[in-house]
Amino acid sequence: MVGNEDLSRLLAKCANKDQRAWAQLVERFSPLVYSVARRHRLNQDDCADVFQATFKALYENLDRINSGQALPKWLAVTAANQARRIIRTSKHHASVDDFEGTVEELMLSEDALAEKEAIAASQAHYLREGLQRLGGKCAKLLSLLYLQDGWSYEAIASQLAIPIGSLGPTRARCLFKLRSLLDQSIFLP
Repeated sequence: MVGNEDLSRLLAKCANKDQRAWAQLVERFSPLVYSVARRHRLNQDDCADVFQATFKALYENLDRINSGQALPKWLAVTAANQARRIIRTSKHHASVDDFEGTVEELMLSEDALAEKEAIAASQAHYLREGLQRLGGKCAKLLSLLYLQDGWSYEAIASQLAIPIGSLGPTRARCLFKLRSLLDQSIFLP
């Protein structure tokens, strides 16, 4: 799993124009950037514009980010700023001026949301890595149960070729294994 020190090393590699490191960084934080854009109720094209502008800004400011720990919040705030820029220039969206309160309250609200989204994105990343490390039937079962929409117990049992009555106990064992993997990580309590 990528901790703050590993993320700082990844940032340093990106600053040194390492394309594989850049691709890894973009893949790691794409869900965060897109979630910020979607929270602003932007359409798919505008979300893609926020994504592109945010990572362009990151590339141009790599030398200004001092630690891996600061990166998720920096990305969330930058993506929110890009989304608000698109909203201001678009006739199809509500204006940022529609916010009832002072500019300071708006900034505090956005900062708090950026922090929450950065934490949620980080947790989702560790969960995805945990599922990947778990592998096998457990990863498939948990993905079908919790990450895929519309799968019935019958369909999951059929897909995994196990009796439907085994799903509950198997799920419990798989969740225990996943929790054990995540507990081994320094990232989760």
